[in-house]
Amino acid sequence: MANVWSDEEVRVLVGWTAEDYGASMVLRLETVTNMPQNADDVLVSRMVLNKDQAVQLGNVLFELSGRLPPKTAKPPLLDRMLARKSD
Repeated sequence: MANVWSDEEVRVLVGWTAEDYGASMVLRLETVTNMPQNADDVLVSRMVLNKDQAVQLGNVLFELSGRLPPKTAKPPLLDRMLARKSD
């Protein structure tokens, strides 16, 4: 039964969700120590983070993974051309 967190055990992340509450968010993590036999084997932890903490966590995870954060999408070419003409 996985209902207590221990610093001595290593857990595997099997799922997560995040809910935005404006200035903060709730990160819900689902972890296991071995192949779960039923829902009670999954430990659910909820953490409240402010926006700065979320950015710092994201940056650390990107850095550790050796990947870059996703690029923001450019506006369509027609929108960019029309924006230049209106300036």
